[in-house]
Amino acid sequence: MLSKQKLSSIKRLLQKKNREEEGMFILEGWKSLEEAVNAGAEIETIIYDVQKVESAKLLLKLERSAKEVFAAKTKELETISDTVSAQGIIAVLPKRSHDGVLASLLKRQSLMIVVLDGMNDPGNLGTIVRTCDWFGVDALVIGNNSVELYNPKVVRASMGSMFHLPVIDEVDLAGFLTLCRKENIPVFSTELSNSEDIRKVSFTKRSVIIIGSESHGVSPEISAMADKKIFVPQFGKAESLNAAMACGIILSHIKL
Repeated sequence: MLSKQKLSSIKRLLQKKNREEEGMFILEGWKSLEEAVNAGAEIETIIYDVQKVESAKLLLKLERSAKEVFAAKTKELETISDTVSAQGIIAVLPKRSHDGVLASLLKRQSLMIVVLDGMNDPGNLGTIVRTCDWFGVDALVIGNNSVELYNPKVVRASMGSMFHLPVIDEVDLAGFLTLCRKENIPVFSTELSNSEDIRKVSFTKRSVIIIGSESHGVSPEISAMADKKIFVPQFGKAESLNAAMACGIILSHIKL
């Protein structure tokens, strides 16, 4: 039976402080959950709307993967959903652990890491996760001055891509970039001033790309640690380029 206490305990996870305390987060939507289970993610709890089952086969697979499963009514799901219209299924998962991943990655002979500095827009962050997944980036590193990875809007915008590559959040970027410099990995910072057109830049097999927020860009402290500053050339009159779009353009230039 799905109790009010269970619904209340899950609803608590809509708040950041409770996600941090419990080490859990909410994942919503059939597609995102399918990506999670296919990637072997651990699933604590699943609650689904009996009127909105998109695939009986997928539901069975999810039921076998989760520790506990509850059937619910639409109104019950709406009380714990972060969206205007509940997507028919909500799950609780433990936050992902990537202990030791970065240290191991920095030893590779071929490496592409995207670093986010001061990324405060949830939609942008989620889209960047998907973009990094699309272009086969080895890891996405999110600075501790950025929006929380497990914010429901970020999780939703990532569309399950957060389960396909290491996404490490709450990172001390100065400390991480110091490690990159020690491993002789070139660090590129995306900036408009005193920078070089990406079409003229030679990227190596081991590269770290820093992307800042649209409003403030890369912070001076982090910018000072870059080996080279780069920019996407402008041909029109737009005031700025969306950070997620810039990320995609740069990665496509490097990868293609």
